[in-house]
Amino acid sequence: MTLKQKTIKGLTWSGVSQGVKVLSQFIVTAILARLLSPNDFGILAMATVFMNFAMIFSEMGISSALVQKQDTHNRHYYSAFWLNLITGLCLMIIFIAVSPLIAIFYKKPELQPILMVLAINFFISSFVIVQQTILTKEMEFKKLAVRDILAVIISGVIGIFLACHGFGVWSLVYQSIAFTLINGIFLWTVSAWRPKFQFAKSDIRDILNFSANLTGFNIVNYFARNADQLVIGKFLGAQALGYYSLAYKLMLYPLQNISWVVSKVMFPAFSRIQHDLEKVKTSYMRMVKAISLVTFPLMAGLFVIAPEFVRVIYGPNWKPIIILIRIFCVCGLIQSVGTTIGNILLSQGRADLQFRMQLFGTVIVITAVFWGLKYGINGVAIFYTIQSFFWVNITFFVTNRLIKLSCYQFYSKFKVSCLSSIFVAGSLLVFKYIYKTTSILELILLVCFSCVIYLASLFVMSEITIKNRKLIIRSI
Repeated sequence: MTLKQKTIKGLTWSGVSQGVKVLSQFIVTAILARLLSPNDFGILAMATVFMNFAMIFSEMGISSALVQKQDTHNRHYYSAFWLNLITGLCLMIIFIAVSPLIAIFYKKPELQPILMVLAINFFISSFVIVQQTILTKEMEFKKLAVRDILAVIISGVIGIFLACHGFGVWSLVYQSIAFTLINGIFLWTVSAWRPKFQFAKSDIRDILNFSANLTGFNIVNYFARNADQLVIGKFLGAQALGYYSLAYKLMLYPLQNISWVVSKVMFPAFSRIQHDLEKVKTSYMRMVKAISLVTFPLMAGLFVIAPEFVRVIYGPNWKPIIILIRIFCVCGLIQSVGTTIGNILLSQGRADLQFRMQLFGTVIVITAVFWGLKYGINGVAIFYTIQSFFWVNITFFVTNRLIKLSCYQFYSKFKVSCLSSIFVAGSLLVFKYIYKTTSILELILLVCFSCVIYLASLFVMSEITIKNRKLIIRSI
């Protein structure tokens, strides 16, 4: 199978996986939002801020280094496995030890036992990092897709069951543990690779230069992406963080389920053609256009129907997130294409450049968050969005120069996406003015209407055509 065929197959399976995942996650979150309080979501978000930071060290960028490096052998994987396992065990012990300090930081004693249980995730996940890396490098995205779907659905059912039986925030905790455990069991089942008792320092050093820079980037990037939630949890409390985290999660849906899906497939593909800049440039422009064609209209549509969406899906208790959703729609539009930058830098072996840029970017984010804090959670969201627009365009400029891509070539790829978004938003405004949405069926009708308008706009702009009774998407 050629690289192009593998890439198309990978994108197809990743797309199917993420489509099912986002629908499942959306349904599960909507149900849990009606069963649990904003305070419950806020407490879990407090724990997650520190959990996700510690998770950076669980594999230290070694998996990405193994994907990027084209001359790996089994000893690399054996050494990486045992290093990850030792690291996962140490992180679990350390996290249990520092859990009282985190609880004191937030002034939430009930947070300590939650952190201690969640620490188990470090040890469980360390068993499967290498298996996932091998499947990614071999572009076996069908197996990864099945894994994702099963883990999300089963853990979601467990979370809902526990919430219905009065477990409160613990239903979210056990849902997280179940997801990690199911993910691990499935990967060991479908992967033929098994570790041997071999460990060579030379093999680790062989990939450490790349992984060290990537780990450094992940650390500073983590603070850039989580400084807002850390500050809100500390200074504004669990309820405010619950509102903010749910709205932020909605913004992440298109990033996680469209941008990151495409990126997950394109990173190994870019790595294989890393020395052919013309191919990299062409593929990159197609990728950002494809992502924007989906995320731009999606964010525009959600911006318009945010009040109806919150009222029907989450209920009256979540009304304060309406304005947050609208702010994050603007932020999500920017970040959906901004997430593609890392694929170029890493595939070109420039994790060092990515690290240095993110150091400066993190300073900008933290400054923006503290400025916005004076105006509450809405202020944090606004300032976070402003800095995103500023910083993403700077990183585009630097990255595009690396592959000799002009600004005009790059930004011209967003013309159709912007116009179709305007069509969708304008049509929804007219529809809302004429017809009031009060039920789930009416909301579904509104979403279907926006999809029809979107496809019609693409047809008008000749982005799609019908030929021989088949829908043909023009080459992007």
